[in-house]
Amino acid sequence: MKIRITPGAVLLWLAILPKGPMRLFSTLLAAAIHECGHLLAAHLLKLPLRRMEIDLLGARLYPARALPSYKAEAILAAAGPLFSLLPALVPWRSPFFLALRAASLSFALFNLLPIDGFDGGRLLSALLFWLLGQERGEHLLQWISYFTLLLLFSLSACLLLRYGSDAAMTVVAASLFGRLLTTSPEVTINRQKKARI
Repeated sequence: MKIRITPGAVLLWLAILPKGPMRLFSTLLAAAIHECGHLLAAHLLKLPLRRMEIDLLGARLYPARALPSYKAEAILAAAGPLFSLLPALVPWRSPFFLALRAASLSFALFNLLPIDGFDGGRLLSALLFWLLGQERGEHLLQWISYFTLLLLFSLSACLLLRYGSDAAMTVVAASLFGRLLTTSPEVTINRQKKARI
């Protein structure tokens, strides 16, 4: 499996670095734990992977073949957030493990948002496609994603205006919203059909 790191990921790491090396290392370890969940699920599903791409918003796995079922898609999507909950079970109270626990819980909650491309969106798409079919499920998923991103962007903008300390969430929400708006629904539906034969 090839691993590609995009410039966006490096920029994110550089943005975290001023908050201290412990914060950077705990965030990277939390991301690694999350991705180990997805990799283990892919291994258990006997799903070969072509590559992993690490970008500004996390990592993406590209399977070498189509997923066999919506159930497999749901298992693969749920494995990352479930693994992100593991550090919460560690009873140690050192500053590093407290930072790791906070970063891991943030990864779990953020990835479970019902946004297309996130683990929560993938779980929701598997359910919607199974219940409604791909075309109607994709249409509903797009609307839910837009609404969730609009709420996330509004909340982050309010927090930025109120406290003015960190613009990272506003930038992430805006970039997600922009990416979702520039994705053609027809392209997404065709992608989903190819990915889930």
